[in-house]
Amino acid sequence: HLPLNQEITTPSLLFSTFLSFTSEREREREKQQRSPSSEGETRHPSSRMARSATYRSLLLLCVLGSLICASSAQSTCNSQNFANRVFRACVDLPVLNAFLHWTYFPSNGTIDIAYRATPSVAGGWVAWAINPTGKRMSGSQAIVGYIDSGKVNVITTNVNSYQPSMKNESLSFTVSNLAGESSGNDIILFATLTLPSNSSTLNQVWQNGPMSGGTLAMHSTTGPNIQSMRTLDVLSGQSTSTGGVDSKTRRKN
Repeated sequence: HLPLNQEITTPSLLFSTFLSFTSEREREREKQQRSPSSEGETRHPSSRMARSATYRSLLLLCVLGSLICASSAQSTCNSQNFANRVFRACVDLPVLNAFLHWTYFPSNGTIDIAYRATPSVAGGWVAWAINPTGKRMSGSQAIVGYIDSGKVNVITTNVNSYQPSMKNESLSFTVSNLAGESSGNDIILFATLTLPSNSSTLNQVWQNGPMSGGTLAMHSTTGPNIQSMRTLDVLSGQSTSTGGVDSKTRRKN
């Protein structure tokens, strides 16, 4: 796997390069076509068209191959490890470049978690939350991390409306062992939670957003930021959609 902070060529960049390169080649061929050949004749149009089509096909195959390689190189939760911490299961969350790792203890209804995600912008924040009352963002109990003076600061906050205060406050369930660290462009949050009602099924929500003047600013309200909700059974590992897209749960050795 590639390191998480290694830049991966995007599909749009690859196709832009492809189109730019083929356009340049077309301009060169047009110049050649306007110049007489060594025998004083121009090349046959059908022959030129055949060669052009073949050339374009080969370039397109190269681009598609690069896209496949780039896709396979992207990180999954199974490729992620943490110093002195081991988790039994993990899931690649479907949006916002986010991953959840956990170990569930059914005897006392607690769960150790590690949440890893990339902020929406450099210097931004990330958050993972449980909503004890419904499959929605409002009402969520969140763990939030952001970088302050070079270190990850971790707080807990209640998302009690769609314009929450995001101030540091206690949650409706017990949270302990809060910690955070950074890795490349990612922020990693650690915590031990006592699950509400000792239920192994939870409504999870995750988010990212910018900072403004040293405070947490509003996240985007379009695209992936409104798809970041799922139901997760931490006992079976089954993850189901609450209106977003599917993710893949993995067992870790």
